[in-house]
Amino acid sequence: MIKKRDIIKIFINIARKFNPPIENIYFATIQKSGSQYIKQVFSDKRIQYYTKLLTYPQHRYEWDEFHKKFPKGTFVPGLYMSYDLYEEIEKPKSYKTFYVMRDPRNIVVSWYYSMMKTHKLMGKVGRYRKELQKLSFKEGLHYCIDALSIKFMAMRTWKNNENDPAVLILKFEDLKENPYSEFLRIFEHCGINIPHEVLKSVLSDYTKDKMREKDLANRVDITESHYRKTESKHQEVFEADHYKHFYQVTGNLVEILGYEKS
Repeated sequence: MIKKRDIIKIFINIARKFNPPIENIYFATIQKSGSQYIKQVFSDKRIQYYTKLLTYPQHRYEWDEFHKKFPKGTFVPGLYMSYDLYEEIEKPKSYKTFYVMRDPRNIVVSWYYSMMKTHKLMGKVGRYRKELQKLSFKEGLHYCIDALSIKFMAMRTWKNNENDPAVLILKFEDLKENPYSEFLRIFEHCGINIPHEVLKSVLSDYTKDKMREKDLANRVDITESHYRKTESKHQEVFEADHYKHFYQVTGNLVEILGYEKS
């Protein structure tokens, strides 16, 4: 059986043979903000033809559990971390970064359903699911607000550093509503020219319905996909005490991120 470190070595050797227009692209975000969707687009061979970047195997990067350096010629997805931790990564001379945020209140709702039903049992998911199963839906939302508090603090650090010329900050909601224009912004920020017809063709292959169908096909238990049919909207499930609790935990985060406070 091939060991994980051997796979990484093989990956690095392949990456060194590429001659990318930009050495590395880093993709930072928070959970439940389209990370798998974006990774799939960047990993598509039609996109890789123009970026010349291989997608680095995604890991859990929390606190000190991340690599300080990634090989050149890679697209690094799933950096679920604060801007401060991201700063500690040793970067090549030529790199760009984009950060995707989402209304944190909707993240609470989406994260609840993910931990409760759809996420594969890995890492801390089992513990979260066990705790949520003891609670009512209303209590569960309160639990999620507290569980996500540190991650919400990390969101604030990115907004506080939005003047970093290497970083582009986008909203998940805009990416969902206008994927073509938002991906154009990402690639323009990275200095990569993707022909319009190529980008349109790629995005047509990664709609939510198609990704949900693919996800279900890869699951043993097909009762529910990672991609839910209905959108997570805080307005439909939050009660007055949820909003009060949320704002006590997060302060003015919603306004700082550019969302309207309810």
